[in-house]
Amino acid sequence: MKYISMPKLIFTCSIILLGFSKSIAQSGTMFGLYRQMTPSSVSLVSMDPVTGVVTPVGNQVLSTTINLTGVGLNPYNFSYNYQDDDSWLSLSLLDGTILSDVTINLPSTTGNFNNFRFNAADSIMYGLYSQVIYNPTTGTYSGDMRLGKCELSTGGVTLISPTSITSNYTMAGSAINPHLMVYYFITEGKLRGLDLYNGTVYSDPVITIPSGGNSFDNFAYSCADTTMYGLIMESGVKCLGKIDAATGIVTPLPTLLNLDNYIMNAATIDPVNGIYYFESMIGNDVVLLGISLIDGAIVSSASIPDGYYFDMFKIDSDCFEAAAIRPNPAALTTELKDPTFKLFPNPSQGQFTISSENEIKEIYLYDAKGKVVYEGQAASNSTIISTENLAPGIYMLKAAFSDQIIVERLVIE
Repeated sequence: MKYISMPKLIFTCSIILLGFSKSIAQSGTMFGLYRQMTPSSVSLVSMDPVTGVVTPVGNQVLSTTINLTGVGLNPYNFSYNYQDDDSWLSLSLLDGTILSDVTINLPSTTGNFNNFRFNAADSIMYGLYSQVIYNPTTGTYSGDMRLGKCELSTGGVTLISPTSITSNYTMAGSAINPHLMVYYFITEGKLRGLDLYNGTVYSDPVITIPSGGNSFDNFAYSCADTTMYGLIMESGVKCLGKIDAATGIVTPLPTLLNLDNYIMNAATIDPVNGIYYFESMIGNDVVLLGISLIDGAIVSSASIPDGYYFDMFKIDSDCFEAAAIRPNPAALTTELKDPTFKLFPNPSQGQFTISSENEIKEIYLYDAKGKVVYEGQAASNSTIISTENLAPGIYMLKAAFSDQIIVERLVIE
């Protein structure tokens, strides 16, 4: 069995949330939706992932349905945001108060908005808007899917991608790298990254698992080490692995899990303690498992009481105060941009060269966390920079001239 999808329902939108006091955030508390099947009800709770103790946040029944493709926890205004049948609900993490409840407003009545994730770098929730388009001339249907976002105060969905970026996606999760401002999902065997600024394809490597495995599922992004972790599947859950977003190569962590299944689209990372959380059906119980990001071993196991499900859980310290290091490409496009500027080879191994007909004054290289890993005075038209001491990954190069600054993405293999 690859995964278990409980009878949890619905599809639709994404959001913009504004600030609040940060002093109450980053507590490392896990929040989620506590769902009872009979009678059907949904309520907000916090949970201790070690003991399984559930603490209600407020005492009201919120809805009977939820969209299981995404959720948002905003640590800046301390709110939990999810989608029910036809609206967005924003809940206070302090007392469970409903802060807002707005009807979803889609660009088309035939479309839907799913697989959404909150981005801590700009306080916006992004997701995939999809619709089926009928061509009356040919009598055929085609899929159209684009990156979008939704304004919580109105429920209105705004499309970001100028054209369709795929016709389908795999329910294996989604993640946002807030440092690079890239949204990731899986389609057609590829880890496709979408530029949050303009909705175009940022990266699109084929997923490969050299150690063996059928797929890479239920992935989540860790701001602590700027890495995406997920489950390597092979006749069930083989182990926890991590994926290189630039190459698509999945590397397993050493501990084998050998679980029969996982519950779809529920994963979060505690960046402080280095733990990946997901759920599995073990026997007749839903079990919340904590997995070490160091060796993949199970470090905690908490059973959910019979007759209940703990859905869409998130930790409030996850990517708290993350900052974007890659600027908006549109802001960098000026008439001054040097047409003779070159960065090669890219991807690079061992070293790369930058050159221009104009004199390059200074050079800075930033890793995915925004840390300067190289800086130097060039004062020349060309220079070679060694990358032998740098880990593989995506970097941002900033070259300063006398009258402009050029920023380019660099992949180091």
